[in-house]
Amino acid sequence: MSHTLDNIDKAILNLLQDDTTLPLKTVAEQVHVSVATAQRRIQTLVSDGVITKQVAIVDPSKVGYGLTAIVMVEMARSNTSMQHRFERLMHAQPQVMSCYEVSGDADFMLMVNAKNMQDYHRFTTGLLTYDNNVWGFKSQFVMNFTKSGTKILLD
Repeated sequence: MSHTLDNIDKAILNLLQDDTTLPLKTVAEQVHVSVATAQRRIQTLVSDGVITKQVAIVDPSKVGYGLTAIVMVEMARSNTSMQHRFERLMHAQPQVMSCYEVSGDADFMLMVNAKNMQDYHRFTTGLLTYDNNVWGFKSQFVMNFTKSGTKILLD
């Protein structure tokens, strides 16, 4: 990042994290700047990589993905090239919502959406194999979402 976030940047980010479709005029009014200033600030936040993507968040169960699993993955060999290979593989899988390299007993934590158990089984047998440097994995299935969000509150 090429600049430090000030209170105006933080206020803009808080608004856009709640609703990226807000009209520019509304954003400007709520943070007490001109429309031109708000537009310039947003463009800078994008070009500096602070805003990485603007998306619509979809409820998985309403589009046929009724199973969400948290998967703890242990790698067979722990070297940088094999880890990067696994990360690239997971990045290419549309059902992998998140892939984190973590500390502790596991090497990676995945958040996976599947249509059903059969769909999830296809994912695990096809991708979480020794061929892909996976020693083992443990799955935990989400019973209920009590909170699922993307907002980082900036103050």
